[in-house]
Amino acid sequence: MDDTILRTEIMMDSLCKSMGGYAPQKRWLIADYKDRSGHDLNQPLTVWHSRGVSDKSLVESVRGALAQSGYTLTALGELLEDGNVKTLYLAPGYMEECLQEMGLKVPEDLPNAMRAARCHPVNWTELTHKG
Repeated sequence: MDDTILRTEIMMDSLCKSMGGYAPQKRWLIADYKDRSGHDLNQPLTVWHSRGVSDKSLVESVRGALAQSGYTLTALGELLEDGNVKTLYLAPGYMEECLQEMGLKVPEDLPNAMRAARCHPVNWTELTHKG
């Protein structure tokens, strides 16, 4: 196993520890994306950024980095320190595709189902307002 990523994280944690409240914020993400042929891929990401950066800016940064390599972001989630998960971004149609691939029924009112699950990505309006 290549431990380069782990060593980078340990080094960054060490450097940031001395900065106290001025240290960049560390976030653990999982990116789901497609290549040009439509093949599904995913990758864990650890990112550090200024504390004032919004979720929307973070999503755009990850989306832009993937696009430069020819990939399309389909979902971005964050593992929170308390063990919960936060949905940061879902491409239109992503939920339906995932549910169908797992053989599950797509809820008739997907926005309400997402609300009930406390799933509120930064592109909520794009997902819930058609047309």
